[in-house]
Amino acid sequence: MPKYIAPQTWQPDFAQHPLFAGYQATASLFDGLKDWASPEQLTAEARTRDLRNAAGLSLAFDPQTAACGQRDYEAQILATGRVPTRMANWHDFFNALVWLTFPRLKAALNAVQCAALLQMGATRGARSDAATVFDESGAVLIGPDAELAERLQHHDWKGAFVARRDLWQRNHLLIVGHAVLEKTQTPYPGMIAKTLYLPWPALDAPLKEPPAKLDEALAHYWQSGGAQRPADLFAIPVLGVPGIDPANSHPAYYDNRAVFRPQRANQAKTPL
Repeated sequence: MPKYIAPQTWQPDFAQHPLFAGYQATASLFDGLKDWASPEQLTAEARTRDLRNAAGLSLAFDPQTAACGQRDYEAQILATGRVPTRMANWHDFFNALVWLTFPRLKAALNAVQCAALLQMGATRGARSDAATVFDESGAVLIGPDAELAERLQHHDWKGAFVARRDLWQRNHLLIVGHAVLEKTQTPYPGMIAKTLYLPWPALDAPLKEPPAKLDEALAHYWQSGGAQRPADLFAIPVLGVPGIDPANSHPAYYDNRAVFRPQRANQAKTPL
């Protein structure tokens, strides 16, 4: 699949897409902007919220003018609290949006990636890969029982999205990967989020901001071990989630096996 490239034109209504559940409160900060938020504006909001990295340093968004590798990028954030941020760029803007919305999770992922990269030296390890995948393409499914998560994990698409569609009334999918948010600018059927499930009390929809303590719970998940490999996260074709694409109200929507793939016989089960 060709590399995804989002349009680089500012759209003030970016958060109207239903995959921005939980971000409305943060996104409203940018409602009046006629052009891209500058790193200085993003930093001012981070300072207002007293956001800090895992080392306790105040968070700031620095203009990025030169390319840097993942190791240097993550190390700079942990050592200085300064997040390299490209101007007029959806990917980096949404990275900042997630920092403003899930600051403890982002700080924990940064620390995990730095520790794993340091431990593995020049070779990337499975834990670093898992944290990177979640940072870029992650989501959390929250709900009072694991039935929906288990159906999704086992690629029981018709069960999760058709027969037990009612389960989505008490379960919520919240995107935390900024690359997934970026793809909402020009969505396509094969969009997926690599997901973990957290037990959570049933909540009323819609969610304009994350439930209280969810950020801390996600940070604790990664600080206490978290996913040890990318396969510990299960993939959800996000346009199949009820309410995301109006077309998915028809059961035939889920007959597309290129998107809703059957589980491979040797595919490892994700621990829930």
